Amino acid sequence: MDTISKENRLRPREEVKVLYDHELKNAPGKSIIGLEIEYSPNGFTPPHRHGGATVVAFVTEGSILSGMNGNPPRVYEPGESFMELPGCHHTVAENNSKTQRAKLIVVLVVDTEVVKKSGYEGLTVLDDGWE
Repeated sequence: MDTISKENRLRPREEVKVLYDHELKNAPGKSIIGLEIEYSPNGFTPPHRHGGATVVAFVTEGSILSGMNGNPPRVYEPGESFMELPGCHHTVAENNSKTQRAKLIVVLVVDTEVVKKSGYEGLTVLDDGWE
């Protein structure tokens, strides 16, 4: 039985822009990647993990509803940040507004091999059932 609602399948998805991608010379085998994530009103990212990365997200515009590892979601406003440790299950990631866009800057420290093998798509591994 499909547990993903039709309503969620029709919601707008995040837009991702790669800002930078650098291999870390002082941490062989690791890269630091910066992304800008933009959410349209009511936009979201399905439940996911980040390819073993450590992630820091910084809200620059609007408000983001974020919940991880089954904990209650929290709203983050511009100037606030949150962190995801390797293996974290990001269960709620969405624009908290149905009328205004939201943006955040995301910095990932990840094994360089993840991007070499899977491209930037490998940085966000959606739960089964999402494409």
